[in-house]
Amino acid sequence: MWLPDASRVGAGRLVKKNRLQHFTWAALFVVVTFVPGLNWSWLDAQARAVVVISSVLQIPVLDPGVKLLSGRPRVESHPVAGDPAYIVRPAGRGPWPAIFFVNGATPEGRKLPEVRRLAGGLARAGYLVVVPDLPGLRDGEITDKTRAETIQVARDVADRRDARGGKVGLVGVSTGATLALLAAENQELRGKISSVAGIAPYSNVRDVLDIATTDHYRDHGRLAYYEADPFLSYVVARSLIFALPPGREREELLSRFDEVSPSNPHPLAIFRERGFRKLGPQARCVLRLLANRNPRRFDALYAALPGQIRKELDLLSPLAAAGRINAPVELASESHDRFFPLSESYAVAKIAPDLRVTVTGSLHHAQPVLSLRDLPSLWRFDGFVVRSLRDIRENN
Repeated sequence: MWLPDASRVGAGRLVKKNRLQHFTWAALFVVVTFVPGLNWSWLDAQARAVVVISSVLQIPVLDPGVKLLSGRPRVESHPVAGDPAYIVRPAGRGPWPAIFFVNGATPEGRKLPEVRRLAGGLARAGYLVVVPDLPGLRDGEITDKTRAETIQVARDVADRRDARGGKVGLVGVSTGATLALLAAENQELRGKISSVAGIAPYSNVRDVLDIATTDHYRDHGRLAYYEADPFLSYVVARSLIFALPPGREREELLSRFDEVSPSNPHPLAIFRERGFRKLGPQARCVLRLLANRNPRRFDALYAALPGQIRKELDLLSPLAAAGRINAPVELASESHDRFFPLSESYAVAKIAPDLRVTVTGSLHHAQPVLSLRDLPSLWRFDGFVVRSLRDIRENN
């Protein structure tokens, strides 16, 4: 499925084009039959959404039909902005509306099967897709370098000859959705971002640190309990330690933390139960924050972090930046995400005037879990996908 097929040229391209047209019209017929009164742009986006959703979820009957009737994506492994990446092109000739898929923190990176299926589905639906492995994401180390590379990749994708209109749509999941927001508000990319679509991002890095260490965060000034997946604490610890200046102390803390598995249910226990050699003031501040479990001490411990570390943390927080997002933003999340509170998505309205948040039970964090038993949730998730795809095409 994922290997380029260079043998089909000439008439073969015409067959692919006709197959996609046939599939599109078939999907439109179903939509027109059951959902009357809709406009063309919505119908076109709905047909493409069917292609994407069926590809990701491998829906029986529907997914084989999509593969039969749509053109086979062409996949290439090639660095983008120096980062290893998949470039997935639709069948036929471009330029196409471009998508930069920003992955979350996962050891498999772009090779994660769900990510590969998503990229293939988007390409079958007529989008050029670039999926890089940004620095730090596979190791759970989110730093300013990760943010900077996100911006550089977005610029390079928008400037590609096969990217229509000199723009790129940013699509991200989890931390990747946050990185997409950070890139979209960067002034260097003004006019190059067609839209942003994200699933379950965070917007305030202080909230993330608070939840990861104390199971609480401040919601409108009041302490609120929030139990998150322990993997959040793992990623926060690695990222915070990595923010220390290079040297013996950072290496000691990282070396100790290497003993902790990403699946450990209590990843911060090592900082609370084991002694360390004499550390300098910066490392001690980081260690105290990671070891703390008292939500009422968090603000003071955060304020005690070295100024340079807090500055770097602010660079990873969309709400701390001075920029605004002029492109439309579509976000989706379940009502209680296992990593980030729903309020993190709604807070993006402070920097994105054209924001829409979809709350749906058809998500398990970044993973769609569609069920015909919950048609309202299915309908809301479908609407999120349709609007996201339409924004990318119409704003190029």
